[in-house]
Amino acid sequence: MVYKSVRKELINQDLKIKDIAEATGYSPEHISGVINGRHNSPKVKKIIALVLGKDFDSLWSTESTDQTKTPA
Repeated sequence: MVYKSVRKELINQDLKIKDIAEATGYSPEHISGVINGRHNSPKVKKIIALVLGKDFDSLWSTESTDQTKTPA
């Protein structure tokens, strides 16, 4: 799943989509849609990253990008 890192971070911080929605002012449905890839909103992705205290690029990287990286 493309947004696996976002879900992991929610779990790590003991947060739910509802918590992100309350912190951002967006509906839980919209936040869920962005996290699950049903809505493409760079603005909301940035806000979610800020709420989670994470770097935008590392949080929203795709699996296809991860698979192309060569091991060090």
